[in-house]
Amino acid sequence: MSETNNEIMNTNTTENESVNNNDEYMLTFQTTPKNSKEYIYNTHHWNCKHQLDVNEYLKTTKYEFKEGGWIKENTSKTSGYEICVTDEFKDVYNIIYLIVIFGMIIKGGKSKNPLPQRTYGAGTEENWTMKGSPSDTNYVWSQIFRSCIKKNIPVKFYICKVPTKQVEYITSEGITKYIEISPYEEMEKDLNAHLMKVLGKKPIGEGDLLSQYKQ
Repeated sequence: MSETNNEIMNTNTTENESVNNNDEYMLTFQTTPKNSKEYIYNTHHWNCKHQLDVNEYLKTTKYEFKEGGWIKENTSKTSGYEICVTDEFKDVYNIIYLIVIFGMIIKGGKSKNPLPQRTYGAGTEENWTMKGSPSDTNYVWSQIFRSCIKKNIPVKFYICKVPTKQVEYITSEGITKYIEISPYEEMEKDLNAHLMKVLGKKPIGEGDLLSQYKQ
């Protein structure tokens, strides 16, 4: 691993660190079995101690991330929360972002629409438990957000605007139309590849989301 990677990572990882020894960085939340029709909960422990420190990573990446979003309780929504953003990002389409908890990068993501419209909120407990309808991603992240709200743990989004370009084309009837194109999907792939390269593995919020213990 390079010197830069060592600076970004928290070192001295051990495979069998106990839950109790890492409470400061322990992300705990509950889930039910999908489409089980019963609210029987499993508890998940994600030890985030050895993820990438966001401030150190921002010194390395060439993407211009800014702290621009957060999770806020909103009981009027079925999800129980909303994603808020600063004025700079309110109506911004085509973005990539980092989800940061405990000051550590938990996940990299993308959105074609403004971040508050991101569909994590579809992952309600009722839809998951009774209907089995949301994706694992939307449900698990909604559970994480709700748990963090309950425990007063800040969830932050660092956002990067992705370039867009207007392209002209002609329809079959000869009408000139325009469409905006953006490499936001390609940039997210590059972002996640870079996160994995620096960390030496996928960030804790990528893959195997229903595992009960991750580090």
